Amino acid sequence: MKTATLIGCLVLFTWIGQAQVIKIPSSDAVKKAKKDLKSEANDATSKVNIGSIIGQLTGNLSDEAFTDSFKKNKSGFISKANNITDAAGASSILQSLQGGLAPSAMDAGWGKVKDSWIKNAKTANTVNRVASLAGTLESHISDKYFKGSWAKARPAWQAALNTLSK
Repeated sequence: MKTATLIGCLVLFTWIGQAQVIKIPSSDAVKKAKKDLKSEANDATSKVNIGSIIGQLTGNLSDEAFTDSFKKNKSGFISKANNITDAAGASSILQSLQGGLAPSAMDAGWGKVKDSWIKNAKTANTVNRVASLAGTLESHISDKYFKGSWAKARPAWQAALNTLSK
């Protein structure tokens, strides 16, 4: 088999005289494609922030999940949460969310982890730690307090949480 290169194409001549043309991108095209993919990945992850994760969780809970005082400012809380991108702000807002949840909204297992969770939330200094705490909190909220749309939204929420946990 003989091989010859023709202007960005590889032409293979087989022993019976048939030719196959296979397009091989230039190294510049490959570099550009890699750069574009990396840029798209960065754009996707930059749109995911810990504050929006907490805001999404809050927005997908029914009003019955919250104390009366928290219910009054739920929309303001969500707006504030959505703008937080740093660990300190996220830790603070997550603690506020936990404090605004009615005791009845939490499952039986929450009592066993609550004190440890609060201690960890007070000292969380990385976004991935706060993301982990958000996941723990969400897992201990009784299912009946989530809006019906949460079942469809939850997988994407968990994927975003996992992105931030890395």
